[in-house]
Amino acid sequence: MKNELPSRRSGMPNVIQGLARRLLRYLAINENVNAGRDLRVGRGVVISSPHGLTIGDKVAIGPRTTIQVNGSIGNFTLIGMSVQICGRHDHATDEVGRPISESTWVGDRDPCPHDSVNIGTDVWIGGHSTILSGVTIGDGSIIGAGSIVTRDIPEFSIAVGAPARVIGQRFSSVEERDKHLLLLGASAPRSASLSPRSH
Repeated sequence: MKNELPSRRSGMPNVIQGLARRLLRYLAINENVNAGRDLRVGRGVVISSPHGLTIGDKVAIGPRTTIQVNGSIGNFTLIGMSVQICGRHDHATDEVGRPISESTWVGDRDPCPHDSVNIGTDVWIGGHSTILSGVTIGDGSIIGAGSIVTRDIPEFSIAVGAPARVIGQRFSSVEERDKHLLLLGASAPRSASLSPRSH
């Protein structure tokens, strides 16, 4: 594949670039996160999960992005800079006599389906977007910069806006979509192709 060539985007010598990548990855990943091979993170990235997050292989996450949800991120996903992937029910709002800052936090209760974000294989999330928990973004989708995703996005969709809505399709036919996933080695269901590994 063409994207197997080493990248010289940073301008750093390969040895220093490798050390910097390992350090950034180490600093970014917190508890309950299983990351696949070749995860690339920019400066200031924070990745944590109250109950469990699996990140696939060859995922790239831009600078100053925060991911604090349960769920999964598929192989080959590209997440732009300053993206927020966060819970919409992280603190209880119905506890009478208790301020929100002291209310029950998502990590102190059992997980619920609306605590998760599931992002498919080969998804591109544009910079400064917000993805709220309780949604699935299908394989091959593109989320435009600055979008706010509040509901599921079907596979191979192009979605933009606040709230994000589908404005087009990445490929014109099902055959092209299937061929694309097959060439990426993603013909198996997403959960089977993640190959999670601890950082």
